[in-house]
Amino acid sequence: MQVKEKLLKRALISVYHKYNIEIIAKKLQDNGWKIVSTGGTAKYLEENNIKVIEVADITKFPEILDGRVKTLHPLIFGPILAKKNKEHIEQLEKIKAFKIELVIVNFYPFEDALDKKEKGLDFMIENIDIGGPSMVRAAAKNFKDTIVIVDKKDYLPVVENLIINKDISIEKRKELAQKAFSYTSFYDSLIADYLLEDNQKEPDFINISGRKYLDLRYGENPHQKASLYIRDKNSPLFNFKQLQGKKLSFNNILDLSMVYEVINNFDKNENFSIIVKHQNPCGAAISNSQKEAFEKALSCDPKSAFGGIVGFNKPLDKETAEKMRKIFFEVIIAPDYDKEALKIFNKKKNLRIIKMSMGYIENTDIKTIPGGFLLQKRDNIQANYDKFDLKTSRTLKPIEKDDAEFGWKLIKFVKSNGIIIVKNKMLIGVGAGQMSRVDSVEIAIKKSQFSLEGSTLLSDAFFPFADSIEIAAKYKISVIVEPGGSIRDKEVIKEAENNKISLLFTGIRHFKH
Repeated sequence: MQVKEKLLKRALISVYHKYNIEIIAKKLQDNGWKIVSTGGTAKYLEENNIKVIEVADITKFPEILDGRVKTLHPLIFGPILAKKNKEHIEQLEKIKAFKIELVIVNFYPFEDALDKKEKGLDFMIENIDIGGPSMVRAAAKNFKDTIVIVDKKDYLPVVENLIINKDISIEKRKELAQKAFSYTSFYDSLIADYLLEDNQKEPDFINISGRKYLDLRYGENPHQKASLYIRDKNSPLFNFKQLQGKKLSFNNILDLSMVYEVINNFDKNENFSIIVKHQNPCGAAISNSQKEAFEKALSCDPKSAFGGIVGFNKPLDKETAEKMRKIFFEVIIAPDYDKEALKIFNKKKNLRIIKMSMGYIENTDIKTIPGGFLLQKRDNIQANYDKFDLKTSRTLKPIEKDDAEFGWKLIKFVKSNGIIIVKNKMLIGVGAGQMSRVDSVEIAIKKSQFSLEGSTLLSDAFFPFADSIEIAAKYKISVIVEPGGSIRDKEVIKEAENNKISLLFTGIRHFKH
């Protein structure tokens, strides 16, 4: 009997998510493997007619501390960490243990518990797995002699390979170990982020982690590979639906994400439309109807809108879709679509139609640099016209107040140096990404196809000189909105006063690099 026991292979299975695990366990059992398991998994497998060796039967030690300790034992970790050499096998024999050659484990659902974090710290702590990650790390360390599986996608191919070929390649073992360590790192990062939530201090260590959600068409350029990773399952990009069109690219994801964030800044009770091209707004408007909002947004810069991404804050209706029918766009984003609108778009097979729920706010901004990354709080501050400081004697008309607030919501999405001009809650000129602020002013004016008289010009940062005010005055721009804070603020204010321009200081800068 002892000889037969030595010859039998053992798999330790302990999973919270039990998707098809009984099928895998049965395949192993039918091919001579013994199944070692714990608590809920053991019960589930036994209910599915699979014979199980309970961990407690091996350790001769019951689960303690409300289940906090059950697998943390030398008779479990020894067989996982043992190499298949003479010395290690002899040591196992001395303690009457048998080599565990396969570990299939996933963890307590801390990620799911985040949806219920209002239950408090004690609830969250009890959803932190200790034994599972410990076993996975042990198996992954010993991947040459212990196979580790954490991803349900790997269950069937790995087990079938084991049954047919009696083993898997060292390359595959290493790949599974890498995935296991990444999985434990991702899991730990969720816990670390949760514990950091109420701590305003920047941590000494931080992880950027995520789960691959999509392989993208390509990166910024076709020769670059790219994938979409999600770290928060509440992300709109985790829950979006692509209703038609080609596979998304890296640039599509960047632009549609920006469209999403712009929309989140506007009242869902108003009809708002936004067009983005290369990470800059090139059209935006609020109007009485969705169709009019789109038409006004498009009229800002029809040339730049070609091949752009369009977003709406309300379900897209048939009338708007009909207006969009003859224009080439890469992606359309809305919270929903009328059936008739989808029929119209269906004739353009390559057009990507994205349905996304609104409301998610990202609070972290991360930018990679060679060998590291920069982390900051995201620029989520909302426009508040009541706190703007009027520096000149000319008072604003009601529509100008609306334009100042409308424009300040948009300017933070324009690459620095950023200038926009708005009129009647409509974007009519954009100057973006210039090294000189006055150049951005001149480009915004030059690009505009509308009369600038009575319009509002907004700048993402202060004017270092009065020259931009002089240019604005030539075109009869009535209102200028900027953060203030220049050593030449007095000169800028004086120039605005001399030209009867309402100059508002916001006290807030919106650089976007």
